[in-house]
Amino acid sequence: MNYTIKNDVIFSYLFSWEDIVKDFLEVCLNKKIEKVEVSNQFSLEKFDIRNKGAVLDIKAIINDEAHVDLEMQRKKDDFYVKRVLLYTGGLLRGQLDRGESYEYMKNVIMINIIDYTLFKDIKDFHTIWKLRENKNLEHEPLKGLEIHFLELEKFRKSNPNIHEKLNQWLATIDTENEKWLEVAMKENPKLKEVIIKKDNFVNDDKLARELIEAQEKWDLDYKAGISCAKKEGHAAGLAEGKLEEKKNLLKNLLKMNMDIETISKATGLTKDELEKLKKEI
Repeated sequence: MNYTIKNDVIFSYLFSWEDIVKDFLEVCLNKKIEKVEVSNQFSLEKFDIRNKGAVLDIKAIINDEAHVDLEMQRKKDDFYVKRVLLYTGGLLRGQLDRGESYEYMKNVIMINIIDYTLFKDIKDFHTIWKLRENKNLEHEPLKGLEIHFLELEKFRKSNPNIHEKLNQWLATIDTENEKWLEVAMKENPKLKEVIIKKDNFVNDDKLARELIEAQEKWDLDYKAGISCAKKEGHAAGLAEGKLEEKKNLLKNLLKMNMDIETISKATGLTKDELEKLKKEI
């Protein structure tokens, strides 16, 4: 099976290499980067495929002046933007110890690579969000916070110029169009190196392959769980269904680390109803 870089295990491994992170960030941010320091080291032994939503994927510092978080999001999440805002707030807040001067606070840049359409009313697959004054949009935004969204589903449908470096990177991460990938690897040697590293990692490390396969199964089970919840919750009238059926479904979804808000949206049950059922399990 040809696994893509979108797999959480593969993504975390590849972007633990500082030269790979540097190349991607220079293209995405359109700036020269002299120094990159990845602060969370990759470890197969500590990787938890069930706990994806609780941790940041890749954290780095660039040029000693900005904290960068790089996220890969495959599963559709109706609350993802709120989670991004929570994360960025944490990255700003967590830089300083109590009593430490604000002059030491670095800028925060969050880059989100998303395998579905997040902003349906926006055509562009790469959007950049900054803080600006409401009536004077042409003025320089407040510095300190920058959020990027790269929507792969839009990218695939957009007929992009594959000779542009960012598009080559996205084609490499997505790995769904072989012709685009061939052009990307031919024109950017770093991307060829990325694919070779990926293939070696998948083929040569037994534990890595087991985790990668488990991650794929987990993602499929998650999607199946959401689909099942919608069918049972709406078509079968879960809200009026048997108590045991409700409990069993909730138990299965909780085992998959789904949060109450997601379960509520999928099943049609209110948060209060779910919390009450949770106590009875």
